[in-house]
Amino acid sequence: MVRRNSRSRGFTLVELLVVIAIIGILVSMLLPAVQAARETAQRMSCSNNIRQIALATHNYHDTFQAFPTATHWRGKFYSFFTAILPYGEQGPLFDGYDGREKYNDLAHSDNGNVIAEIVPTYLCPSMAFPRNVPNPACGESRAPSSYFVSSGTKNAWGPIHNGAIVKHDNGTTRFRSITDGASGTFLLGEADYGLKNYTFRSGPCAGQLRGGAVAWGIGYPGISIGATVGVYNSNKLVIGFNEYQTFRSDHPGGAQFAFVDGAVRFVAETIDAGLLDSLATRAGGETLDGEY
Repeated sequence: MVRRNSRSRGFTLVELLVVIAIIGILVSMLLPAVQAARETAQRMSCSNNIRQIALATHNYHDTFQAFPTATHWRGKFYSFFTAILPYGEQGPLFDGYDGREKYNDLAHSDNGNVIAEIVPTYLCPSMAFPRNVPNPACGESRAPSSYFVSSGTKNAWGPIHNGAIVKHDNGTTRFRSITDGASGTFLLGEADYGLKNYTFRSGPCAGQLRGGAVAWGIGYPGISIGATVGVYNSNKLVIGFNEYQTFRSDHPGGAQFAFVDGAVRFVAETIDAGLLDSLATRAGGETLDGEY
């Protein structure tokens, strides 16, 4: 009779290491594809957010025969994004805001609590935060956002906004104000918290990384108002604080914009600077030559 070995043969150490190595190679090959698929889905969601904001803006225009201004109520800094809340299915949130009082007022209104509310439509899922946002310990209480309205090509702190959306000091804009064409003029674009050398300048968090200050409830440059004044889609401050108020995103290679006609397009960071400025002005009379 033949005696059979009852013990089954297992993997040797070398074989286990080979299997682990193969699995590692497969994971490294699949990971970029998974990340690309995730970014595609997030970019589509972000694009839909921008489209919804543009639609709410058009609904506002239909009601008032003008676009919302970048800031409202002199000295109160009630923002464009606050103004369109009831036209983007956020009526109850808007009803809690008193436009006669300052945006962070809690003594006489509930405004501070209103602008602390997260509005999903105002957040791009691709946007990453390098820190806790908001961080009350650093003096922050307002909910973040991923979008700037387009004030044009100039420093948004200056007296003139030459874009589709202007501050209240400049009056109002309408569809007929966009003489460069609604299909060739930015309405709004993306922003993020990706400025790697932008830090808190004062307060308990002075010197710590801030990255950005984008928030939907406050009508300030670099917070809800943007322009093409600095280096487009930069991940750091380059020209003073210009990039703080310049369009940028966490999408690879560029950012998404809504045009005045409501179309949403991705604008590559390789775009000619002059063409980018042409897209940011409402009445510059430029000829739009080139791809974007």
